[in-house]
Amino acid sequence: MSRSARSLAALLLCAVLVLASLATQARADVNVQYPATAGLGKPFMVRVTSTEPLTGVELIWQGRTTRLAVTVWNERYIALGMLGAQAGKVKAGDHAFRLRLIDGKRKSEHLLPVKLETVKYREDRLTLPDKMVNPPASEMKRIEEERKLTAEAIATMTERRDWKLPLVRPVPGIVTSEYGRRRILNGRAGNPHAGIDFRAASGTPVRAAAAGRVVLAGDFYFSGKSVYVDSGGGMITMYFHMSSLAVKTGDLVAAGQVVGASGSTGRSTGPHLHFGLALTRQLVDADLLFSSTSDKLLEKSVFTRIDPVWK
Repeated sequence: MSRSARSLAALLLCAVLVLASLATQARADVNVQYPATAGLGKPFMVRVTSTEPLTGVELIWQGRTTRLAVTVWNERYIALGMLGAQAGKVKAGDHAFRLRLIDGKRKSEHLLPVKLETVKYREDRLTLPDKMVNPPASEMKRIEEERKLTAEAIATMTERRDWKLPLVRPVPGIVTSEYGRRRILNGRAGNPHAGIDFRAASGTPVRAAAAGRVVLAGDFYFSGKSVYVDSGGGMITMYFHMSSLAVKTGDLVAAGQVVGASGSTGRSTGPHLHFGLALTRQLVDADLLFSSTSDKLLEKSVFTRIDPVWK
């Protein structure tokens, strides 16, 4: 072989190697979009996009693992999830969530920092019958049993994602008590309000904020007639103090479907709807989600490129 032929062959080999390298890099292109900072009690979005095939994506946050549904669009594998830190339960400061990429039996884990910032919430002073603040001994067994049931409902974790943004507003009334407001009950400080209270005359239809499956429906000492809906990816929506229920445990519901009628059952001072949102067992403020899209929530996010190290 002549010198020129050998040189040409060497150049072709280099070109092939470069192209192969570029192709490998393209296949391994994984990007994570999420906010560098988030307020305590405020939900935040995480989006994972990969050109490399993924069979699963998991987020480990505040000691809980959430498995996200993976979809394929334009030859990219995409997983979308929401996280948050409950006001009064998690402290402000430097935190991190662990991202676990899964491809069959292979896994690659990456730690991503999030700074949680303090949010100033207002106070509510309420006067209630003493038995509602300090339940009689005769009710304690019931209350403990109900606490276990509701904790199990909030801890429900399914991979599918039935929710989409914006969420459906459950009733048309104005917000009368925001998330995070510290309750002063009969002069004694209680925990921050873990949901949103909407004005709703007794009998107002209450609609599901997102599609999903009813994981718990019943009549409870504190929350009255209540419904818990699992919408997947760690999202549970809750509807309290209703006068009647239109669904039962196990029912599938569509976004906007009526799940009950507002009322004043349980520990309540008057007709209204208490709406709660849990993300991976963290009760967070849903208010922004009634008017925001996923892209809107990600506007101020950072992009982080991940190089998977498969094991």
